[in-house]
Amino acid sequence: MAVLEVRNVKKVFGDNVILRGIDLDVQKGNVIVILGPSGSGKTTFLRCLNLLEKPDEGSMVLNGREYNLKNVKNKEKLEIRRNTSFVFQNYNLFVNKTVLSNVTLGLTVGRHMKKEEAEKIGKELLDKVGLAGKYDYYPAQLSGGMQQRVGIARAMAANPEVILFDEPTSALDPELVGEVLNVMKQFAKQGVTMIVVTHEMQFAREVASQVIFMADGVVVEKGTPEEIFDHPKEEATRKFLKRILKEES
Repeated sequence: MAVLEVRNVKKVFGDNVILRGIDLDVQKGNVIVILGPSGSGKTTFLRCLNLLEKPDEGSMVLNGREYNLKNVKNKEKLEIRRNTSFVFQNYNLFVNKTVLSNVTLGLTVGRHMKKEEAEKIGKELLDKVGLAGKYDYYPAQLSGGMQQRVGIARAMAANPEVILFDEPTSALDPELVGEVLNVMKQFAKQGVTMIVVTHEMQFAREVASQVIFMADGVVVEKGTPEEIFDHPKEEATRKFLKRILKEES
């Protein structure tokens, strides 16, 4: 069953056409990985799905409800954000709040959940991402990898239909990348539905249900990891993969 259907998403900034009509179907439990060069529109598309950017055109069916993304009402925006969580490149944690408070704030303030109940959920998730015993730490006391794991726990706390990951390892030192990817793999195995913008090719190959290659604001090619990595049909895909895999080696 499709948990998310997106049609004809377009976005323009001034004279720059960023997205030229993107379609996407996501089944429950899928991990969709979006690849592409810088400036291809990947992050903008992800931000449009959570309405951090307002699309100029497009529609969405999320959890059975249809939305006109160009004319979305405030109530609808809240519904979309309740069903989608965003994991940012640079963690976006509140520096003056503890790790546990960062995870629970959306539950207590956004959903009016009792503090005790929210903290129980928060601690369970922090344990799952390998941060048991760090509840009272502040972000500045943690490594980048730990901070990003707090960000993932925060995204999971709302129990969303889909989690959107915007290059979650790009701000990390190389030795910390693995710990974040391992947490993501763990949640993927548990059936968490994800859309991931990344340059981590091995992660895409191992975990993705579908790989999408974007360039110049369009979907150039999509398929299984095997189809995209081993038998890409489009020249642009082949060139991109050759360059990225060469950089990795």
